[in-house]
Amino acid sequence: MPHPRILIIEDHPLMADAIAVSVHSCLPQAQCVLASSLQSALAHLSTPTLWALVLVDLNLPDSQGLQTLDAVCQWRSQGALLVLSGLQDAAVEQACVANGVVYVSKALPSSRFEASLLSSLHQVLTTSAWSIETKPEPLHKGIPSLSNQQRLVLASLSKGWTSQHIAEHVQLSEATVRSHTREILRKLGVDNRTQATQLYLQWLHQNLDPS
Repeated sequence: MPHPRILIIEDHPLMADAIAVSVHSCLPQAQCVLASSLQSALAHLSTPTLWALVLVDLNLPDSQGLQTLDAVCQWRSQGALLVLSGLQDAAVEQACVANGVVYVSKALPSSRFEASLLSSLHQVLTTSAWSIETKPEPLHKGIPSLSNQQRLVLASLSKGWTSQHIAEHVQLSEATVRSHTREILRKLGVDNRTQATQLYLQWLHQNLDPS
């Protein structure tokens, strides 16, 4: 089955690679496609491809700021749209709100970006348009009930990380990570991290691989 496709619109190679790494840390099965200009991005967006998520930097070689946002919004697919930008512009942020676009500043730590990423994909999975392309029923209804931080902790648990490692990565205390872990186990109705991880990976496979 095809993997969820994510379009990364970013002209800086190192930043594009860093974004792809963050995406794969949350969604190992994701297929990332890179576009380094607005022209290239629109070429991808104009195809019938269903994009689970589009991540866009607004400052591109051939387009800047609101011009980039407007162009991408006109061609956005059924998936989520997330702006990852270094711009500090109230007009841009207001435009994102008006268009239902998630805005994340590049000045934020990577853990905040990953939380926004997971939240955006969760919203995609719960929309009827995407559900038509995936399974009609979720594998485990407890997972969508998790908070953004709990989903981020669960994604980290699936990589075999310790509570200390997770705490350092998401910038929380170990006590908070342990508290989130206990709540995750309770909501999923499982006894340990291994069972929670198995449910999470199965849930990703079912909900993020269109058939």
